Amino acid sequence: MLMVALWVALAVCGVLVVFPYTIYPAIMYALSRFIRNHGAETTATIISGDAYPYVSVFIPAYNEEAFIAEKISNALALTYPAERLEIVVASDGSDDKTAQIARSFSELYKNVRVLEYPCRRGKVNVMNSGIPECSGEIVVLTDANAMFNKEALVNLVRHFVDGTVGCVAGEKRIVDAGANDQAGEHEGLYWRFESFLKRLEGRVSTVIGADGAVYAIRKNLWRPLPSETPVDDFLLSMLIVKQGYRIVYEPGAISTEYSGGSLTNEFRRKVRIAAGNFYNLRYLKGLLGLNLISFMFLGHKFLRWISPFLLAAFTALVVATAVGGSWIGTWLVVGLLIVYLLAVLGYVSDGKVPGDKLTRTLTYFLMTVVAQLFGFFRYLSRSQGAVWEKARS
Repeated sequence: MLMVALWVALAVCGVLVVFPYTIYPAIMYALSRFIRNHGAETTATIISGDAYPYVSVFIPAYNEEAFIAEKISNALALTYPAERLEIVVASDGSDDKTAQIARSFSELYKNVRVLEYPCRRGKVNVMNSGIPECSGEIVVLTDANAMFNKEALVNLVRHFVDGTVGCVAGEKRIVDAGANDQAGEHEGLYWRFESFLKRLEGRVSTVIGADGAVYAIRKNLWRPLPSETPVDDFLLSMLIVKQGYRIVYEPGAISTEYSGGSLTNEFRRKVRIAAGNFYNLRYLKGLLGLNLISFMFLGHKFLRWISPFLLAAFTALVVATAVGGSWIGTWLVVGLLIVYLLAVLGYVSDGKVPGDKLTRTLTYFLMTVVAQLFGFFRYLSRSQGAVWEKARS
């Protein structure tokens, strides 16, 4: 009887570990086919002339002198009426030439504004101060190193014709940083997977969260965010869902940026995000209920956040079955040891371990799980605040 209980618990843990990456996408695909066939998919409207709403592109920046000129030039070149567009650069106590470069653009273009804050307070606090000063009825949030395709704004904004839409999430694309970029391949794969899920979720009900590289909100739905969170994009977008609005996905609004370059940089970024997600959970407790959106939140995000504990329980149960005399359990222990050793070797060698893509994928997956654990401990120790160092340069 004990062995049966162990195998049942093992199966449950195993299902929960793989659920966000296999079962949840399959369920979303099935639901999207059913709902799409019943006409529930979002229809965006082509806008023109006076129908263009006034838009503010908000760019928080800390020491972004390497990117800020390119970013402002990119925003100025977007296909959107200049008289209905403002570009707001908010410098978070930068001590390089970020503000100086941005001011040089504001002297040439009347729709470029620069907000300079003397002390570094973190991105979320720059947003809390700067977004209320934006003039647009739609605010597009983005990063200084994220470059848009020319039609990004038009494609984002057209969805707001639908009064149920409160936020529009664009598509983030990762470009390999070069020959030494060991994280780029799988980071890019991760974002392609995320884009696939967002597309399905948007058809079913609402996208579960937007990425800070490219998303738009109705300004009247903006609410000040907690000053200590290092993860503002997911929290802001999901608080809009809590207000009763939807997030839709727009694949025609593309943000492109370089990857972190190394697995170490990517690991640090994931630890910060994990710590922020655990911090934000207190503000999203209303999403843990018995409804479709709660199921999507659990399937897409929450099970990933607790994946270290699920995987640890799975490993312990595998060992328990082996100790109990099961030959299947013994072989599972051997298999897990091989997987873990390959992942450690892959990380230590920064992804340069010889082998096929499966080995590198295992390394990236287990690195992500460990980052969630480190992020949880960082959350418990309250050592992760709103101010953080960039993984990318």
